[in-house]
Amino acid sequence: MITVREVTEDNLEDTFRVCSRGRLDDPRQMKGMAIKRQWVKDMLRDRGPVSMVAYMDGAPAAYVMYYPEDALPYEPHPRKGVLRVECIYNSSPEAKGKGVGKALLSHLVSEASKGLACMGGECRFIAAEAFNTGEGVSMEDFYVSQGFMRGEGELYLPIHGGYEPKVRVSYEPKDEDRGKAIVFYNRNCEYSYLFALRIEEALGEAAPDLPVTFVDMWERPMD
Repeated sequence: MITVREVTEDNLEDTFRVCSRGRLDDPRQMKGMAIKRQWVKDMLRDRGPVSMVAYMDGAPAAYVMYYPEDALPYEPHPRKGVLRVECIYNSSPEAKGKGVGKALLSHLVSEASKGLACMGGECRFIAAEAFNTGEGVSMEDFYVSQGFMRGEGELYLPIHGGYEPKVRVSYEPKDEDRGKAIVFYNRNCEYSYLFALRIEEALGEAAPDLPVTFVDMWERPMD
């Protein structure tokens, strides 16, 4: 049986049982998990639930993260009424091919049409940028199979309005960035910090004298 629950503080740890399955005791992964754990708590306080977990026979199997685009401090031109799906992931070997991801996305779409607390108003459309982990089917194919359409550099699903393309910008280095490597990470994903550490290590081998600065995307707007 598949059930879907919004993530609150009561079941927050289930998100890591999905996303960090097999890495829960890795010290570097745990650092990323701690950063994300605080982010989820902050979002619950300020916006409401921004993720859901799908359970198969009571065990956490899949996860979806979403939030209103205007919640992102590093998004200089956020679109009002747009729900952004950051990722959807099924890590359970037992749940592969059992329709868990479809049930999770279907539930999110249904709740978005009725009104999600985090939106604070009507959802015009859902936007998603598909990325692939190398596991299972192509994420773009998955979204399209669930009714999403191809937009400009993203996929979208109309809910209560029409599609509006995203205004994209590039990060412009600041004066204080000169002479150093800036490594960005996003606090909403435990893997982002881990990848930042790996980049730092690679830079240390390639350019040992180059200073490296970690930057939390939520603290460095792209304006």
